[in-house]
Amino acid sequence: MNYYFLESQYPRRGFISGGTTFTPQLDMNYLAIENPFPEGTTAEVELVSTVRNLNVDYFETITGTRHVSDLFKTLLEETKTNTQFIPTTVCYHDGRAVEKTYWTAHQLDRLDVFDYERSEYGRKAVIAASVQQPPRKIVKVVSRICLHEERIGEHEFFMLDYINIFKPIVSKDFYEVCRKHRLNLNVTEVGNVSI
Repeated sequence: MNYYFLESQYPRRGFISGGTTFTPQLDMNYLAIENPFPEGTTAEVELVSTVRNLNVDYFETITGTRHVSDLFKTLLEETKTNTQFIPTTVCYHDGRAVEKTYWTAHQLDRLDVFDYERSEYGRKAVIAASVQQPPRKIVKVVSRICLHEERIGEHEFFMLDYINIFKPIVSKDFYEVCRKHRLNLNVTEVGNVSI
């Protein structure tokens, strides 16, 4: 099966981003949070000034948060995902509310499915050895990604563990479901990656 990275940059639209604040306020960097948020947590996103029309179903922010539209959330909830969805108010830089409803997708599953043998990446011998003899080293420079599909199982939406790539991955089957529902997503195929 093929897999795709979800991108926050869209053709003819450019990069979509903004800043995210949470209520209650966080006492640490969002990327350092490893637990679910308490019940009742909400988020607000102010988009960067270059975003004039938010007609997409997925985007990320400079604070590391990932956001999905209401329809994308509904489709994700029908799959095997342990993602927590936080109600999120998104507005343009001038304060206008965006046209769609969005949710912050928090705590995506992180899967240890990177194929250290077939993939191409920097410091390959050292990093591959750390898989057998912890502590595990993080893969920081990747030129080609191969995945252990048998370890992915039924996961349709996930992140790579121990790899310095922060884009979520969706399966080809799930991406086809999204296309049938006319979701506006930009994807790149896993395998030919330059980071």
